[in-house]
Formats: sequence, C-alpha cells, structure tokens
Amino acid sequence: MALATGRLLANAQVQCSLGPGVGFNFAVHASSLSEESLSNFGALFTSQFDIQFSRALAVLVWVDFFSDMSAKETTDNISYKSAINYFSVAPTLKYCVLRSPFYLFGGPGFGIKTVGKFTRSYHGNSAEEEIPNMVARIDVRIGAGYEFYLSNKLTLTPFAAFNSGMTHVTENNDWKIHALQCGIILRINTSK
Repeated sequence: MALATGRLLANAQVQCSLGPGVGFNFAVHASSLSEESLSNFGALFTSQFDIQFSRALAVLVWVDFFSDMSAKETTDNISYKSAINYFSVAPTLKYCVLRSPFYLFGGPGFGIKTVGKFTRSYHGNSAEEEIPNMVARIDVRIGAGYEFYLSNKLTLTPFAAFNSGMTHVTENNDWKIHALQCGIILRINTSK
C-alpha cells in the first residue's frame, strides 16, 4: 500500500491554481443561554488555493473573511444585537468524484475575530460594548463544488459548505456559531 502510494505521488504532476471568490453565510447561533436558535445572513469574501496532486486528489486552502455573523434577540423589552466578524484559514482535502469536475472537500478551519461587539437597546436608549473573552474559532468544514473550465487558465467554481463551530464564541458560555456558505470562485491556473 505504501509503495503504491509512493509511486502515485512520484508520478504525480502537481498543478496549482488560485483565485478570489464571493458569497454569503447563513449563520446559526446555538447556546443554552437562549431559548431559541438565532440566525442571520452575512457576506463572505474568500480566496482559494488549489494544489492538485492527481485528477482525483488535491488540497484546497481557503482564506475567508466572514462578515456580519450577527444575531438579534429581544427579551424583557431589551433588544440585544451582536456583530461578529472572523478571518479564517482552512486547509481541506479535495476529492474529485470519479475524476469528474464535481468534488467534495473537508477539513479544519482556524479563525480569529476581527469584530466582536454587541448592542443593548431599551426604550430607544442603546449602548455598544465589546464581547468579552472571545476565543479563536475552530471549525470543521465539509462541502462540495463543481469546476467549469472556461479555458486552460480559468476555472469558475461554485461551491457550498457547512462549517460546524467546534469552539465557543467566549470563554464563559456555550455559545457556538455554525454556518452554511454558498459562493463562487474564479481560479487562475498558475502551472505551466
């Protein structure tokens, strides 16, 4: 088995492509602090680096900016609105199903917050505060995409992914964010 894998990698011709992408997040906030599940839409700005080892196997490195992963809740006439943005890097394994343009991917994601604040409103008065003790985001990302080859150098790739938040948003509660992402990437083949 190891010998066959070694031969496959030795004969592989590595191809690389990269490009920017845009899309949206549908974030779901889960916590025992709230009786209901909170959700929202936000923008996604991404880039993708595709390192292809064979027709079936590659590594995708995603660099994402999750914009406005916020939530809003009203209890006892007090309105709470959070605004959370993350910068994330996710190395994933890509598998092209039956060597076709359709692919599946999965792997970990690591993020740091760029914005973490909440606004509390009561009878027209509001106060904005930083969310205390926010921690780095770790998630598991799984998804699928399809590659439309526009030319030898350009590939258009729509994708859909689910990110399951593994870490809590803050140190002192069980608030997690899960996100469904959809978008499109225009990759440029950098290999000769």
